[in-house]
Amino acid sequence: MTRMTGRQIRDLSRSPLMPAALAARYAGMPPPAPHTKAELRSLLALLTAPAAGISTVAVGHSRDAASRAAAEAFSAAWQADGGTVVAIVDWPERAASWLRPAVRLTAQSPDAWVIAAAPLGWAQLSRRLRLSTDWDPYRTFAFAPLEPDADPDLDLHP
Repeated sequence: MTRMTGRQIRDLSRSPLMPAALAARYAGMPPPAPHTKAELRSLLALLTAPAAGISTVAVGHSRDAASRAAAEAFSAAWQADGGTVVAIVDWPERAASWLRPAVRLTAQSPDAWVIAAAPLGWAQLSRRLRLSTDWDPYRTFAFAPLEPDADPDLDLHP
């Protein structure tokens, strides 16, 4: 068992919440729309491509109906094709530090993460994931509402 350094302990206790002005820029973004069958098929195709080498995923979603339905549909399809879902984690749009869902999403060291979420909650959670876990954004796949080009003025990766 490795011991945490003082800096690691401080980092875990510090909230990664984005500044209010930046969070306010997400306010005008539309809520997640229901996923489509074509979108689900495309996401599954990306994850099952031979070169991807993905067999285990953690699925995360915000608590709105569209995100929950997308996460459930993906999880069912992934498992029907023989894949393993190691965790399904949800989160509210506002939280104190986002540490609990961040730890739950990464605890099982999945091959990839699949996200269905409203932009503000995901932006907040991804900040905590980067600060406090071994999450890899390059192994993260998302449903359309998180399209990075949805608003080119937003810095989604501060």
